[in-house]
Amino acid sequence: MNKKIFYILAVVAAAGLLALLIYSIAQDRQEQASLDQGFNFEDIDISQIGNDSEFASALPEYRILFNGLVKEEVELNLVQIIEKYLHLAETRIVHGVRSDGEQVDIEYTGLDLRYLLEDIEILDQAQNIIVYGTDLYAANFTLEELKQDMMLVWKKEGQYMVPSQDGVLKIVQHNGPTFKWVKNPVLFNIIPELQEMADESGQLDPGILEFASEQTMFVLTIGMVPQIDSNDWSLAIEGLVEKEMSLDYGQLKNMPQESVYATLETISNPQGGPLIGNAVWSGVPLAYIMDMVQYSPQTQEVVFYCTDGYSTSITLEEALQPGVMLAYAMNGRDLSAEHGFPVRAVVPSKYGMKWAKWIERIEFVDYDYKGYWESRGWSDYAGRDTPEQRFE
Repeated sequence: MNKKIFYILAVVAAAGLLALLIYSIAQDRQEQASLDQGFNFEDIDISQIGNDSEFASALPEYRILFNGLVKEEVELNLVQIIEKYLHLAETRIVHGVRSDGEQVDIEYTGLDLRYLLEDIEILDQAQNIIVYGTDLYAANFTLEELKQDMMLVWKKEGQYMVPSQDGVLKIVQHNGPTFKWVKNPVLFNIIPELQEMADESGQLDPGILEFASEQTMFVLTIGMVPQIDSNDWSLAIEGLVEKEMSLDYGQLKNMPQESVYATLETISNPQGGPLIGNAVWSGVPLAYIMDMVQYSPQTQEVVFYCTDGYSTSITLEEALQPGVMLAYAMNGRDLSAEHGFPVRAVVPSKYGMKWAKWIERIEFVDYDYKGYWESRGWSDYAGRDTPEQRFE
């Protein structure tokens, strides 16, 4: 009898897990559909568009966001852009250079980007702008590049562009490489100097960014994903420091920002495996925080403690390396819960086990700290330069 009850309970549990899996897949598909909603460009019949106002009205959900090092984020929909700036639109012959060296001259109609940028209050620290398109493609420009010889265009050779070929909108650069002509731009992330630390094998050309969005970057956790309210969150910094402190989310985001293009890879990723991705990470240099708290000369390691119970550490020398930061943004957007919101560590030279997520406390210590994975036999060094030494 007990065995029969056991089998019944096992079947019920299996059915429950299957239902949960099906629901999860359905939710993922629904969320992906919602991401695509309003951007079904290929469904637009451009032959039915008579003027620029009709063109803008055909895409009421298309929005372009300007964020990062700005006094205030600005989001414009296509109708607003056309209504406000149409009188400044012009037609130009744009000269471009393809990756094979072939030169092209194409007539485009659109708006000089400097008119849009003049209405954005950009902070003095800004040096670069990364433009992201809807097809998971991004290109990096200096601020000066975008203020001259750059256009946001919607007509090619006098006709509205074919959505399946050029997109409905496009960024073009006169006398620039065509691989930086971004289709369907939706985000202009304004950042300081960009440090490029991603694998060279992941880059097609210098200055081009192939990135994984938060929807496609792999996610690994040791338990449930914490749901943290940034209004209730704080970061404690303590240990061998002269000035212990507690920072809230707003204070952290108001500190000097840094952006780095770096590769995140799990230490268990097999050669050629999928658990790897490149992204632009933005946040506060860890070295800046360390200067603030005035760490002791006896410090050997910096330990990250996380909301989910995870912990790991890096050496003092590693913590001071360029690109190491407390990141709050990925590819121009605040971190999602799955990727460590509100704050995670970024350590470009290390495997993901050192990129602690959901950090709530940092401690400076004078000993060799063994964190969650290190105490289970994984490499304490965890450097991507020594993939053959993943275990100790």
